[in-house]
Amino acid sequence: MPTITPHSLDWNQPLLPAVTERLLSLTEGSLLDLSHLLVIVPTRQAGRRLREALAVAISDQKRALLPPDILTPDTLLSRALKHAPIANEASVTAAWVEVLSSIDPRHFETLFPVAPEPDVNWQFGMAQRIMQVHNELGEEGLGLYQAAQLAGESGQESERWQELARLEALYIDQLSLHGLLDPKQARREAAERFTAPPGIERILLIATPDAQALPLKALTNTVDTLPIEVWTYGNAELFDSWGRPHTEFWNQRALDFEGWNCQLKASPEPKVAATEVAAMTTNAKPESILIGLADSDLAPLLADELTRKNIPHYDPEGTPLHLGGIGRLTELLCQLSQEANIANVRTLLQHPDCFAYIQASDSQPHLLRKLDQCFERHLCADLDALIQFTDDARLRGALKALKSLQYSIKQAKHFSQGLSNALKDIYADVEIDTGESSKPWRERAEAVRQLLAEVATAEDTFPKLSTDLARSLVLQGLRKAKVHPDRPRQAHDLLGWLELLWNDAPQLVLMGLNEGKVPESVIGDAFLPETMRALFGLRTNEQRFARDAYLMEAICRRRAGERGQVDILVPQKAADGSPVKPSRLLFLGSADTLLPRTRTLFAQSDTNEPPTDYSIPWKLSPPPGLPLPERISVSALKNYLECPFRFFLRHIMHMRPIDLESREMSPAAFGTLLHAILAELKGLSIDSQTKPSDLIAKLHAIAENEIEHKFGRELSFALRLQKEAILARIQAYVERQIEDIRTNGSIQILHTESKFSAKLEGIELRGVIDRIDQRGDRIELTDYKTADSPKSPEKAHLAPLARKEPPAHLPEEAFFEHGNKRYRWIDLQLPLYVYSQLEAGKERPRVAYINLAKTLEKSEIAPWEDFTQSHVDSAIACAEALIRQIKAGVFWPPNPDLREDYDDFAPLFPDGIENSVKAEAFQNYQFTKTNDMAESL
Repeated sequence: MPTITPHSLDWNQPLLPAVTERLLSLTEGSLLDLSHLLVIVPTRQAGRRLREALAVAISDQKRALLPPDILTPDTLLSRALKHAPIANEASVTAAWVEVLSSIDPRHFETLFPVAPEPDVNWQFGMAQRIMQVHNELGEEGLGLYQAAQLAGESGQESERWQELARLEALYIDQLSLHGLLDPKQARREAAERFTAPPGIERILLIATPDAQALPLKALTNTVDTLPIEVWTYGNAELFDSWGRPHTEFWNQRALDFEGWNCQLKASPEPKVAATEVAAMTTNAKPESILIGLADSDLAPLLADELTRKNIPHYDPEGTPLHLGGIGRLTELLCQLSQEANIANVRTLLQHPDCFAYIQASDSQPHLLRKLDQCFERHLCADLDALIQFTDDARLRGALKALKSLQYSIKQAKHFSQGLSNALKDIYADVEIDTGESSKPWRERAEAVRQLLAEVATAEDTFPKLSTDLARSLVLQGLRKAKVHPDRPRQAHDLLGWLELLWNDAPQLVLMGLNEGKVPESVIGDAFLPETMRALFGLRTNEQRFARDAYLMEAICRRRAGERGQVDILVPQKAADGSPVKPSRLLFLGSADTLLPRTRTLFAQSDTNEPPTDYSIPWKLSPPPGLPLPERISVSALKNYLECPFRFFLRHIMHMRPIDLESREMSPAAFGTLLHAILAELKGLSIDSQTKPSDLIAKLHAIAENEIEHKFGRELSFALRLQKEAILARIQAYVERQIEDIRTNGSIQILHTESKFSAKLEGIELRGVIDRIDQRGDRIELTDYKTADSPKSPEKAHLAPLARKEPPAHLPEEAFFEHGNKRYRWIDLQLPLYVYSQLEAGKERPRVAYINLAKTLEKSEIAPWEDFTQSHVDSAIACAEALIRQIKAGVFWPPNPDLREDYDDFAPLFPDGIENSVKAEAFQNYQFTKTNDMAESL
């Protein structure tokens, strides 16, 4: 009578050669016929390696081989369901959503004690959570109904599980109405009626310490008809009859890392560990060293480091579909269909396939720059607003092309069809090469096609499926689906924890052995806490610990002594920078090993050394031969006084930050708009007879018109608040202006936004005076300020010298003595305004700020009371000295005292400007001598 027969493989020797040798020993002759064997291995990677090992072995023996049927436990049942009407994941999700949208939550009070909002987000999220529980139970051969029976017998949360069982019944009915089977229920039924494929005479379960209950149940049904052998890698008494490690034994077994030639090392952060892995892998052949990742989150970081060191590598797990190419484009189109905001529009235009589709005559950077400028001017909330406000015909054409894609998606009957139509439009004129170079694109395209076909099936099956839910299904599928690029030659595989058992390279470098990753733990599960997992027979944390303790010993033991080496690198931080602990496995040892291991694993890094092997790949240097500017503005001189290096970035290289996230005017834009409104006062006379209410009404009407012209009629909430702030500042200004008139006499506003120019050191100096008033026989020059707590003109222009040394870039002319005190110029605005308006024989104009604060108390007209001709002369001398330095190319050193939150360029230099820039290139920059390309500052 057939039985389950154990067989032990020597775990002091490599696993793969031992399995290969024993398999080949089961047959004789020139034709090795193993086709009567069904071999079950733990993973697809293990199956691939076994097939390769068998092929290599027979090629050396010059014999032919009929290979065995090699499967994983999962595919054992999947084969039996190949032609069954199994619901795909999209249809399963849609069925659960259909159930949740049709029920009255009040009839499920234990499951939903607080009545939820019955919207798509809740339905989709709850469907995902119940599906997770359903899947976990299903892997062990249980449904929610069976779980409810067990919970009822034990008296543990029986009411909640009964309600879940009721939902499951409704869900099964939903699928049945459409002729579909639940995947987990179908697998349970397949396991119950499982028979071995025709021609199979023996089943071998080889080195599979993590086999789940449902495949084992299927094998149990064959025990009476076929012999089953369970090959364990290690002594048979360490495992149960199915080759799973005994939980109690392995939870107490000591791990002899010291005796197995294992080197434990703590790394202060993952990047340090990645650098060490790359160093050990350099010039090493893949068959000599094995890279293991206990923490899969570290794979991108390690891959980046290996790429930087030009070390070929391959991740068998593949790449998520949404991270590149047509997969990323599909994700962006989903986002466009949901919300066509500036960020989504801009990202779409950055995608090369989409940019090719719009057939823009501009370059991509130029088109994006025009898009950003349009947004900055009008704060366009969406694609329609961008199309409305752009004054560039080519940008409008590009935006209309995106609008056409959006319409193509929305007008289709089903979301998946609309998305498919949009993709067809984009790639309609693209010639796809059938050679190897286009293979990655074709694989991604096929994966997208299959995903859209699954969602289309769900939409056809469940007509009530909403567009939002269909979109969520596509986005979820893009993140779950993986594509597998071709493996580079001589590449090092980045293997996960469960893949390491079947690789026999003599040296193992294991990275990321941290608690929570290995052993994997389930903590705080609302539906399946540890007590319920034990009740349902699911894999518990103790069983996971036993499995991982066994794997730890198995992969280390075979490399003990002269057979190899194991390097275990344990980061003290996770990939996101949060602190993590070493795995509990590393502390399984004798009493005399505990303290040394603890000291090693919690060792502090040397604070005198940098935490990472980090170097800046390049330093910023300016493009050569930029044109010397012919014109310079007054405000640009203020920037030079503040910092010459940042002046160069802003005014010579024309760099500036663009905020695409803001939905309100920046302080500068707010001030510019208020200036534009008040500019309409030109030609107005204001005297004691002027009615404040009339002037306020006039300016408010101008403000309403300006805001509508700039931003449209539909304002965001933030813009509505700013509009009210502008109206309040106008009212406060008018009341303060009338108060000044009554005290100091009437005025006539001669000019607003008055432009001027003057020659200094061969450069044209330009500026704009906000307002020029005539009061009696004297001219008054005023500048508007919109800060809530504005400075007086004196403090805004002159800073008293403190004990601290002033910025090193300032020329001697930047310092000014007045009233027995020494100052340095920080702004030259008002003195240069006066210089531009000086006329022989006429009195020097007065200067003042009009502070447009949001309240009457803070609004004021602030004259510069002690302003003299000495101020003008000193400011002119300073301006001339600054222009001479600019012409000489002096843009160094930078000002080190600027606050980071006030520095637009701080994000460009996280390690400091001095460490990121070639200083000598900015100390004596050489402008081109030609003026045909010159621009104004």
